[in-house]
Amino acid sequence: MATFQSSQEMQDVLQAVLERGQDTDTARSLAKAGLTVAFVYEDPSVRLVMDGKDPPEGQAIGYYFGDDAPTPDVTFSLNADVGHRFWAGKLNVPQALARGQIKAAGSISKALKLLPLMPPLYESYRQEMTERGRGGELP
Repeated sequence: MATFQSSQEMQDVLQAVLERGQDTDTARSLAKAGLTVAFVYEDPSVRLVMDGKDPPEGQAIGYYFGDDAPTPDVTFSLNADVGHRFWAGKLNVPQALARGQIKAAGSISKALKLLPLMPPLYESYRQEMTERGRGGELP
């Protein structure tokens, strides 16, 4: 059974995580690196772009859903269930890339340098899923 029943549900969760994550080292480092990263999910379909180059006023990073977003420096394409494991902090990203679970295009080495800074967002994701009564679905 898929983790998310709809694109809207997945988008709502990710939006809440990113709103919580504005005041984290992850957000500040993405902004400092000047990276724009896209996550393109399938089953359900969601496109998330995190923008560290030109965030809106008062935000460390911008985030956009859909096609109306800045051009990314790197794009990760993956199944939403693999994305669930990523956001829960339970995915070995280099291994997932090697196995083809994640397909990447663009400035991959720069984006991978941000992985050690992700734990605050992983914690926000786990909190959001728990608050939605979905904590038992965490890997």
